[in-house]
Amino acid sequence: MHEAKYQLDQSRAPFLEGLVGYSTEGVIPFHTPGHKQGRRVDSELKDALGFNPFLLDVSDEIFAPDKANDSAAVLREAEALAADAFGAKRSFFLHNGTTAGIQAMLLASSWQFEHGRGDLPKDRPGEVVLPRSVHRSVFGGLVLAGLTPRFVRESWDHTWSIPLPPSPEAWQEAIGEGKGLAAVFDTYPSYYGMGGAVGKTAHLARGVDRPLLVDEAHGAHFRFHPGFPPTALSAGAAAVAQSAHKTLGVLTQASLLHTMDPGFAELMPTVLALLQSTSPSFLLYASLDAGRRQMALDGLELWQRALELAQEARNRINQIPGLLCLGSEVLEKPGVEFWDPTKLLIRVDGLGLSGPESEQRLRQYGIQVELSGLNHILVLITIGDGPEEVNGLVEALRKLASSTEQDAREKMAPLEMPVSGEMLLSPRSAMLSARRQVPFAKAEEEISAGTVTPYPPGIPLLVPGEKITGASLGCLESYWRQGIEIRGWANLGRKTIWVVDDH
Repeated sequence: MHEAKYQLDQSRAPFLEGLVGYSTEGVIPFHTPGHKQGRRVDSELKDALGFNPFLLDVSDEIFAPDKANDSAAVLREAEALAADAFGAKRSFFLHNGTTAGIQAMLLASSWQFEHGRGDLPKDRPGEVVLPRSVHRSVFGGLVLAGLTPRFVRESWDHTWSIPLPPSPEAWQEAIGEGKGLAAVFDTYPSYYGMGGAVGKTAHLARGVDRPLLVDEAHGAHFRFHPGFPPTALSAGAAAVAQSAHKTLGVLTQASLLHTMDPGFAELMPTVLALLQSTSPSFLLYASLDAGRRQMALDGLELWQRALELAQEARNRINQIPGLLCLGSEVLEKPGVEFWDPTKLLIRVDGLGLSGPESEQRLRQYGIQVELSGLNHILVLITIGDGPEEVNGLVEALRKLASSTEQDAREKMAPLEMPVSGEMLLSPRSAMLSARRQVPFAKAEEEISAGTVTPYPPGIPLLVPGEKITGASLGCLESYWRQGIEIRGWANLGRKTIWVVDDH
C-alpha cells in the first residue's frame, strides 16, 4: 500500500488552533454567542461539560428509563418545555441554525399556498411581502420554496447608515388585498435592535388570511425581562425563528423555531427533516434545554444586570469626544416602535474613522466588536458581561479617541439607501439559469444570478432575479472601499459577479 503524498502540512488543525489561540488571547468579546466564552452558562451544563465535552457528544443514545431510553421522546419533552417558556404552541430545536428555521417557515408557507390558493394561474409562483433589508438566508428560502419577493417600502437613516423598519402604511400598501401572497415576512428586531409595529403588521396579514413569519434571530431574550420589546409571537406572528446562541447561554448554531399556527406545527417535522442534518448534535440540544431553564429561572435577574451595564456603558461612551452611542432617541425615528437597549450602536465617524478601521484598532486594544458598518460599530451586552468587561470596552474606546488626531476628524459622507432593482425573474429561476461572470463595475442592467452581501449584517445588495442598478453597484463599491467584507463574489480576486446568461 503506497503512502499518500500531500502538498500541505496535514499535521496541522488550523481551525482548532485558531479557536484555542483566540480563547487564550485575552480579548474581551462584545459579540455573539451570548455566554461570552462561558462566563454565564447554566451551572449544570458547565459542570457536565467539565474538561471533556466529548462525553456528551453522542448520537441518538440517551439515558431515560421512563421513556425506554428513546431520545426522540426526550427531545419532545424538552421542546414542550421550551414552548412553555417562550410562549409558543409548539417549539422545535434547530441544529442547523436559524437559517434552517427561516427556510422551513417559507417552505411550509409555500406548501399551504399551493394547496389553498385559487387566485393565481398554476404556473405563477406565490409572493412574499418582505423588506429589502432581510438576511441573505431569506433569499435562500425563497429559492428553495419557489417563491418570489414583493418588497415593502422602507426608509434609510442617513445619519447612521442603517435601514429603518417599514411603516404600517408601507406594509398596507405592499400587502394590499393579499392576492397572490403566500406569506408576509418581517425581521424583528433588526441586527441593530430596532423593531417596527409588528402587531400592526400581524393584523394586516391576518386581514388577508396570510401568516406573518418573523426572523427574530436577535430577540430570543425578549420574553424574559419587561425592559425588552414584546415578542413577535405575543404580537400575533404565526411563526418565528430565533438564534438562541446570539444572546442566551447556549452553543453557537443552536436555534429555535416557535409557532402558534396548528398547520405549521403539523408540517414542521416533515419540512425540517428536509433541511437539517440527520446527525444532530446532542450538545446543541443540551445547551438549548439548559439555556431555556436558565432563562425561565434566572432570566429576570440576569437581564436586569445586563440592562444596567448597557446603560452605564452608553452614558460613559457618550462622554468621549468624537463618539456617539445611540439611545432611547431611536424611538423618534420613522418606523421604529421598539428598541433593545443592550445593543450599543456607536458612531465613529466623528473620529474621522470608518467602522472597519475602528474595529481593527479596537482589536489591538483587546476588544472585538460584533460588526462594523460604514460609520459605526456594534457591540452587544449580554448575560455574559460584567463590570470588568464594560470597563475594558470603555477604556479601549477612550484610547481609540485619544489616538486619533483632532485635526483629522472629518466626518464621512453618508451612504445612500440601496435601491432595489426590478425583479425580472423569480429567485429560483435566476439561480437555476445559465450564468456568466462579469466585472461588478460593468454589471448594470444585467440580471443578478446570485446574492452579493456585505457581511455582517448579511443584508444583500444584490439578490437573484433582480435587475442590477447603478445605485446598488455604487453601494457595493462604497462598502468594498471601506474594507467591509463582501460575500458572494463569483471571483474575489477579479471582483466579478454572477449574472443570468440570456444570450
